[in-house]
Amino acid sequence: MSPRTVRLILGVTLVVGLLFLGRWTAGLLADRWWASQVSPAAAAFVTDWTLVRVSLEAIGVVTACAWFVGHLLVVYRAIGSVQIHRQLGNLEIREAINTRVLEAISIAAGFLLGLVVGQGVGEWAPEIILALRAVPYGQADPLLGRDIGFYVTRLPFWRLLHGHLLLLVLLALAGVLALYVVIGAVAWRDRRPAINGHARAHLGLLSAMLALVILWGHLLEPSELVAGVGPPLHDGLFEYRTVTAQVLAGPALAAAVLSLVWVWRGQHTLMAAGWILVFASSLLGRHIVPALSAGGGPSPVEPAVRRRFDQLAYGMVGIRDSSFLRTDSTPAPPRPAGLWPPNLVPAATGDSGRTIALDRALLPAGRRLRPVWLVVRSQRDESATVRILADNQTEATGRPLLIQQDDTLALAGAHLQLALPARAVWPGPRDVVLDSAQGGVEVGTGLRRIALAWALQRGALLGGVSRDTRAFWYLDPVTRLTRLAPFAVWGTPVPRLVGGELVWLSDGYLASATFPASARVRWRGQDVGSLRAAFVGVVRAGSGATRIFLRHTADDVLGKAWRSVAEGLIEPASAIPPEIGRAVPYPLELLAAQSQVLEHDYWGIGRRPGGAESAASPGPRADAVWEPDSSGVQYVIPFVRPPERQVSAVLRARMVDGWETLRIVRLDSIVSLPEAATLDNRWARFPTFQQLRDSVERSGARLESSPVRYWLTPAGLGAYQTHFAIGQGQEPVLVWLSVALADRRGAGHDLDEAWQNLLGVSAPLVSAAERGVILQEARRHLMAAESALRRGDLEAFARAFEALRRTLRPETVPTERR
Repeated sequence: MSPRTVRLILGVTLVVGLLFLGRWTAGLLADRWWASQVSPAAAAFVTDWTLVRVSLEAIGVVTACAWFVGHLLVVYRAIGSVQIHRQLGNLEIREAINTRVLEAISIAAGFLLGLVVGQGVGEWAPEIILALRAVPYGQADPLLGRDIGFYVTRLPFWRLLHGHLLLLVLLALAGVLALYVVIGAVAWRDRRPAINGHARAHLGLLSAMLALVILWGHLLEPSELVAGVGPPLHDGLFEYRTVTAQVLAGPALAAAVLSLVWVWRGQHTLMAAGWILVFASSLLGRHIVPALSAGGGPSPVEPAVRRRFDQLAYGMVGIRDSSFLRTDSTPAPPRPAGLWPPNLVPAATGDSGRTIALDRALLPAGRRLRPVWLVVRSQRDESATVRILADNQTEATGRPLLIQQDDTLALAGAHLQLALPARAVWPGPRDVVLDSAQGGVEVGTGLRRIALAWALQRGALLGGVSRDTRAFWYLDPVTRLTRLAPFAVWGTPVPRLVGGELVWLSDGYLASATFPASARVRWRGQDVGSLRAAFVGVVRAGSGATRIFLRHTADDVLGKAWRSVAEGLIEPASAIPPEIGRAVPYPLELLAAQSQVLEHDYWGIGRRPGGAESAASPGPRADAVWEPDSSGVQYVIPFVRPPERQVSAVLRARMVDGWETLRIVRLDSIVSLPEAATLDNRWARFPTFQQLRDSVERSGARLESSPVRYWLTPAGLGAYQTHFAIGQGQEPVLVWLSVALADRRGAGHDLDEAWQNLLGVSAPLVSAAERGVILQEARRHLMAAESALRRGDLEAFARAFEALRRTLRPETVPTERR
């Protein structure tokens, strides 16, 4: 290779390196300027986190490059002792290989391989930070007696490091072996291996390293078993695998010693015997015997201990487990009753644009709170609007009731912010927005403008905009929170109206795959043994102001540890503003995980109907009912014991003063109800329901039913289901409501009518048109009664009131019962 070529390669490499460094520096500065708009603590943490990740990435890449380049250069040294045999006429000559080109190729190949394998170490930042900090839980695992903190903080890092070292050694061993075969340093001659001394020393040292890494893996295996890595174990198999891991360490250590002996003595048979013993013992002890004995015997952990560790792992420490006690109080229908299921809310709001978020919320209406749905829609990413749908009320015809900005039921004395500009924050990928409003990063001049244009890839920043123009980016709430606190996994943001302003609330989750003695659930594509909602992120949609709070979870050890790491960025739970604390919802992904955990046999409450579901919940749940005092939402999740089809228990989840509360209520058959599918079938057999279905289909629409929702009454478990008529291109209309309580069933066009039918005091009319006639007649009699009362004609008032009574309560009242 000529000096000119070398200089050209070095020049190109330098230019590429400077470009990467410049882009990274510009990105770091842009993120720091952006985070400084949140708080000085946010700017400091974002900068420190970026530097830590880049440093770890550089260490990983440099170490891997040095590792592979070093081994390839060792192979290169062996080439000088290997000669090529060439035939020249009748003469055989030996010619040494020219190795200058091979040296350059070896270095380049080593760097390339190191760049590929060394990447990703920066992603270890959370594991390394936790491993370097003492995070004791104060409780020991029930099998090996180690503190839980070891499994949650130290063990994940050791597993990452072990896997990385195993990959490095295996690639190096396979690569150099292939190269030695190519150059002839390793060959098969006269039915036996012929290995150059230089190659034998190199391969022997790598084999010894591989054996030591395997030995380390065996020593880690008992801790991994306790941490739940791998399939569930019964009592005898756990003891067997723990002893086997210690026994298998012996052959691995012997293989390391024999590999070193092979370097000096060259005894191929002894070397092969050592490694055959390693593979055979591992195959027999770790795969064949466990497969033959799998599935027998109880768990090595007592049920009471497993329940206690489940509570600690999934935030259920304060869970209450009780049996339902029937009282003499008169049962009442659910008030306020949620009528609209999540899947029909977008169509019910009837607005243009793409629905990007929706959730149940409470809207202050004078001195009370009104249950509503908040629906946020984007208009081609140029703006967003908020639509408000009343959840417990419809128009007289069953059509959706929308609350407008000037509605008298809206915020008293406050202005509802129902429209968002392009620079506002809402879910979905968004580009950089340039605006003159306050809150963004000022473009400025000179190097600052160049750095922003380079980092954001916006050439418009280089000209055509004034220095006072501000740039807005990270306009998705989850992206924004992830950039500020990347150690947490942020859930789907939910909208809330606080003080007339749209606010996004997102749960920050901390998960662990190595929590000991706890149940495993499927969450976001991976099996975890612990899931906690440790933080709540608050993002104001209009201004983009962002704050992160620790949740009211006193025993959340990891959450407190990360708060100490991100000091100043994560605020304590006591700093949550009261209006935000009242609006914080129950973390739905945590609830889905908790309900999966409670399905295990040692909890003894049964299984959720419909089979297991993923713990990830991308939107609002359908099994929510409003609190009777309109203070929030509670989730009532039924459980059944197969093969029975009766609800055996319900899980009730709710928020109380910012704290998550869980309660298991066990039900006997007297106060319980069938599962949802059975109830649905029984309601569908009502003669009036069949007539209603036929009437809706004749009108060219289809009848769609919401999921069955349960609620607890003094007399037992109640359930109701709403039914909607949906026409082509039309908004859904509530046409029917089915209700059940104990052995009674009822149905009607609204909740009052259905409840009266359940009590046996009325019968519903099938046709919505007939219902409209009755309402008009009742309105006419009511106006006559009011007019008579104003003029003092009590006789006319009595006649009008009696007519009104007869209209609303027919004399013949057949009851719908099944």
